[in-house]
Amino acid sequence: MILIIEDDASIRKMLQTRLTLAGFKVVTAADGEEGLALAREIRPDLILLDLRLPKLPGEEVCKAVR
Repeated sequence: MILIIEDDASIRKMLQTRLTLAGFKVVTAADGEEGLALAREIRPDLILLDLRLPKLPGEEVCKAVR
């Protein structure tokens, strides 16, 4: 499972579409807090995230997930 954490809706949708078509299960989040909560809940195999996110920066999400 891949978690995409991206605040730009068009980029988020494009990544989700391409990865889903490639056969991956994809979950998305629009901000750092939502992404961190999802990461803790679903424990994805891979996280793709923007470093500049609203509510919680991507670097902080990375640190918290570790």
